Amino acid sequence: MFRFLLKRLLLTLPTFFALMFVTFIMIRLVPGDPIEVRRGERGISPERLEELRREMGLDQPVWKQFGDYVWGILHGDFGTSIISKTPILHEFATLFPATLELTISAMIFAVVLGIPAGVIAASRRGGVYDQSLMGLALTGYSMPIFWWGLILILVMSNTLGLTPVSGRVDLIKFYYEPVTGFMLIDSLLSGQKGAFWDAVHHLILPTIVLGTVPLAVIARMTRSSMLEVLEEDYVRTARAKGLSTYRIIGVHALRNALIPVVTVIGLQTGGLLAGAVLTETIFSWPGVGKWLVESIGRRDYPALQGGILLISAMVIFVNLIVDLLYGLINPRIRHAK
Repeated sequence: MFRFLLKRLLLTLPTFFALMFVTFIMIRLVPGDPIEVRRGERGISPERLEELRREMGLDQPVWKQFGDYVWGILHGDFGTSIISKTPILHEFATLFPATLELTISAMIFAVVLGIPAGVIAASRRGGVYDQSLMGLALTGYSMPIFWWGLILILVMSNTLGLTPVSGRVDLIKFYYEPVTGFMLIDSLLSGQKGAFWDAVHHLILPTIVLGTVPLAVIARMTRSSMLEVLEEDYVRTARAKGLSTYRIIGVHALRNALIPVVTVIGLQTGGLLAGAVLTETIFSWPGVGKWLVESIGRRDYPALQGGILLISAMVIFVNLIVDLLYGLINPRIRHAK
C-alpha cells in the first residue's frame, strides 16, 4: 500500500507541472491584460501604467515570467492578487470553506438519494420503479446547471417564497464573525436563535442545483453495478439458501457493487470542486468559483493561476483518497502489487 501511495504521489508531479504550463499560457492568450483593464480608470498616467507593468513583471519575456512563477510555487508562493494586493493563499483559504461546504452538501444530497434509487431500480429491473427512476436520472443529467438554477429560483424563491435567492445567510438579521468559514458551523457557534436554519435555507437551492448531475450519475452507476453483481454465482447461492431479499442485496450484493460507485463518487466530488463556478455565480455564493469568474474579468493573472492550481490539487487529492478506499471496501483488492 505504501509503494502504491508513493507511486501515485510521484505521478502527480508531471501533472502539476503540465497544469501550471497550460494555465499560464492559456490565460495569456486571452485578449487584454491587467494594464489594459486599468487603462479605463481615471487619473492613471502612461508613466504610472508602465511602472505598474514593471511591478507586475509583465515587461519581462514570457519564459522569464513562467520561470518566476514556477520558482514561486516551489517555495510556497502562489503570488499576490493584482486587484486586492492580498496573497493568493490567504484569499483561497478565506473563500474555500464556502465552496467546500457547498460541495459536501451537494455530494451528500447526491449519495443519499442516488444509491438507494439505483438499488431499487436494479432490484425491480424493467418495472415501473426502474423506468421511472432512470428516466428522472436521465432528465437530471441532461439539464444545464444555469437553466436548472434559474428555474428553481423562479419557482421556489420568487413564486413560492420558500427559499432565499442568494448568499449564505441573511446579513440583516444575523451577523457574526466567522470562526471556521463553514456557515452551518459558525451559525451554531454564534448562539443566535434562527441563524442555523437560515443558513440551511440559503444552502438548499445551491445544493440541489449542484448535486443533481452527480445524483443522476451515481444512480445510474449503482443500478448498472448492482445488475452485474446480482448475476454472480454467490448471489444465486444466497438465494438458494433462502436468504431474504434485503439480506442478499444489503449484505452480499451492495458491498461489491459499491466499488465502481465509489470511483464515480470520487470523480464527481472532484468535478464539483472544479465545477461549482456556475452555481456560485447564479446564487452569488461567495466561494472560489465566483472569485475565479471575477478574476477573469479583471485579468488577475496570479489569482487565476493560483486558484486553478489549488483547486486541481484538491481534485487530485480526492482521487487519491478514492483509490485508497478500494482496499477498505473490498479486501481482495491489493494495491501494493
